[in-house]
Amino acid sequence: MNSRKRPGAALNQPPAKQRRLTMRAVDGNNSSPGSSSGSAIRDRWVAHFKKGLKNGWDFAQGTVELVTDTLFPSSAELPMYTSDQRPRNAIPAVQATPPLPTPPTSPSSTARELPAIPNNSLPSPPASATPIEAHSALLPPPEIAAPVPWPTTANTRTPYPEIDKELRRHQQSVRRQHKRATRDHIFAKKHKMHLQAAVAGAREDLMKELYLLNQRNGYSSDFATFKGFMQKQAMVKRYMRSRSSSFTDMSRHSRPHSEDDTDFLRRAIEKAQATLNGPKPLKPLTPSINQLQFKYRTKDNELERRMRPPPLPTALPPEIDAQVTQLFNKRGIISNYAREQVKDTDIMRLKPNKWLNDEVINFYGALILGRSEGGKENPAANAKQKKPLNVHYFSTFFWTKLEKEGYEKGRLAKWTKKIDIFSKDTILIPVNHNNVHWTAAAINFRQKRIEAYDSLHDDGARVYKLLRQYVDLEHRNKKKAPFDFTGWEDHTSPDVPMQENGFDCGVFTCQFLESLSRGEDSFNFSQKDILYLRRRMVWEIGNGALRAEH
Repeated sequence: MNSRKRPGAALNQPPAKQRRLTMRAVDGNNSSPGSSSGSAIRDRWVAHFKKGLKNGWDFAQGTVELVTDTLFPSSAELPMYTSDQRPRNAIPAVQATPPLPTPPTSPSSTARELPAIPNNSLPSPPASATPIEAHSALLPPPEIAAPVPWPTTANTRTPYPEIDKELRRHQQSVRRQHKRATRDHIFAKKHKMHLQAAVAGAREDLMKELYLLNQRNGYSSDFATFKGFMQKQAMVKRYMRSRSSSFTDMSRHSRPHSEDDTDFLRRAIEKAQATLNGPKPLKPLTPSINQLQFKYRTKDNELERRMRPPPLPTALPPEIDAQVTQLFNKRGIISNYAREQVKDTDIMRLKPNKWLNDEVINFYGALILGRSEGGKENPAANAKQKKPLNVHYFSTFFWTKLEKEGYEKGRLAKWTKKIDIFSKDTILIPVNHNNVHWTAAAINFRQKRIEAYDSLHDDGARVYKLLRQYVDLEHRNKKKAPFDFTGWEDHTSPDVPMQENGFDCGVFTCQFLESLSRGEDSFNFSQKDILYLRRRMVWEIGNGALRAEH
């Protein structure tokens, strides 16, 4: 059998057994209690136990002394250093220390030799000392190094970016572990619901208070209708305030202001209270003034009665009303007039509580324009009926292009390619405010004024501004000269009827335009006439003609 060892076999063998190290005296003898050198210690232990536990304190002290002398004999003391750095005693090493290496004597290393040390600066070892003891006596005392912290940029001048990065990452991970998870309070949802309910209750109280104040001013609809009316009015206010009212800068628009409904209701209440609590007209101080006022008031009332149009009837005749019902039941195309067309889905918009769309308003405007053009050749049906004015009607898309694109980009010059608006009495324009509200506007060349009529009684500053700009640009395009606005004014009637809900603005707009086409300065309808006017408009659209019962 081959006894040759394989490579790496020595790595798998157990290490060789080391000799047991024991504490020995300076002379090399074992200092354990069982040896000859420890016989004195053994005798002391025997005598100590023979004495017994007669005195507990003396026995404990003797036991401590014997344990100390047994484990730490006087010959095995550790080296102690005095002020002159010389050891008083030393523990001999188990193995001999090899001699110090001799410095090289070659010529190339002479430049790196250690400097010479004078003989009187080194301590002389005793003559009887062994070589090991003599070498130990010549060595300096050991120095205990102070603990050095981990090197970082904070405590050293040398930067350690890698170490600093690891320290920061460790600190961040510790903070993430100890970071407290944030979550909502257990009653946060309940508190939010309670807060919303409180705001809704406060808003409802303000709405009721405002409703009572408006009833004292003559409001006649119910509370549910009034709430829709106030919501519509708040929407229109926010939209109107979001538009720029400056005439000098048409391209700059102000940012919309977010407005709380409760603040809007508080301002409306303050306005209503100021109206009710306003100063009353002064009473006449003398009878002569009273008589004069009564005289002139009676004369004014008579003149107003003659000039005011007659009130509208409360309902259509039975045969006309039956035709309206049939038109509501008809399907498909209801009527065609000029270039306008109304279908069954459009005619349904004239039922109560419905918004009017572009098709219904443009069809009604076409009827107004057709009556005006027909009145040029045909005289009025009777002497009491006024002859319609020479008007022109712009569709609902005119205002959208003027407001969003402007005169040039919207190519509005082509809208009047075949007509001269400056030869007309009045230009009628329905105004759509961002699909939330309908109003009526007019350019009255006969009376030199820009007119705006709003059933919510809002300010028409933007309407006046854009229409003035349109008239000037149209005059420059057609007449090659700027328009002369001398004597022109912005006008609205003080007795414009007001709607009491959020869906009848389209009907009010159509009736405004119809009255303006006849040259009326006042309106003979109000909110109570809207149901009648809706059914009358159905008959007029279905028959393609306007009724002459004004």
